Amino acid sequence: MVGPIAPIDPKDWPFTLIADSEVLWRYMELPKFEDLLTTSTLYFARPDRFTDPFEGRLSPGNAQRESKSEEIFRSLYKIAKPENWQQVHETMRKVVFISCWHRNTRESFEMWRAYTNTSNSVVITTSAKALRQFLPDNIMKFAVKYAPLDFPRTEFSHTSPFFYKPSRYRIEREYRLLRPPGENESFELENPADFFRRTPIKCKKIIHRVITHPNAAKETKVHVEQILSQYLPCRKREDSELEI
Repeated sequence: MVGPIAPIDPKDWPFTLIADSEVLWRYMELPKFEDLLTTSTLYFARPDRFTDPFEGRLSPGNAQRESKSEEIFRSLYKIAKPENWQQVHETMRKVVFISCWHRNTRESFEMWRAYTNTSNSVVITTSAKALRQFLPDNIMKFAVKYAPLDFPRTEFSHTSPFFYKPSRYRIEREYRLLRPPGENESFELENPADFFRRTPIKCKKIIHRVITHPNAAKETKVHVEQILSQYLPCRKREDSELEI
C-alpha cells in the first residue's frame, strides 16, 4: 500500500472472467486448421492489423469525458496523463498478439459467415477451463467488454484497452487471449515475421471437437479425417448441425 485505494466502478472494468464450463469456438479455414495441428501451436495475430480501428486505443468517448474510475484515481493521486499517451497505445498495438474465440452453447451461422470464406472450413471447440489450464500463465484470458463508442475506456493497464470493443461487435461474444511482449523480446515492426506469434499447445488438451462446415464437400470431410488420423487420432470429425 503506497497511497489511498481508488475504488473501481464495475461498469468500467474490462477484465471479465467466465465459468470454466463455458464452451468456446474457433472458426477457421482448413489451411489454418492444418497449420494448428502440424505445428501444435496456436496462432496469435497483431491487433494493429485487425479491421477494428479502435483495437487497443481509447474510444472517442474519452475525448469528451473521463470514466468514473479514472476521475477518482486522478483526484486521489493528481497524476497528469503523459504527453505521449497516444504513442504508447500505438506501440502496444504492435507488440501484443491476440487469439479470438467465440462464446456459445451451440454452432453459429453468423460466425461461419464472419470467419470463413469457403465451405473448406472447420470449427474447433474447447472450454474456458482448458485454455486457462493448458496455456501459459502470462497469456491474459478474459471475455471482451462491449460498449458504445461514446463510453470512455479506462486504462487500468497498457493492455486493458484491448479488452474493450464497440457495441456493434457484440454478436461475436468474444473470449480473448492476449500475449503481452516478453521481457527481452525484440521486434522489427515492418517485418512480416513480427505480424504474429505462435504459442505451443497440446492439441489433445485444447481441441475437444472438430466440426466441418455445413456445406463441406465429401472431399473436405475425408481430408479432415485424414489430418485427424495423423495428428489427433483421439478426436473424430463431426458433421455440422446447421443447414446453410
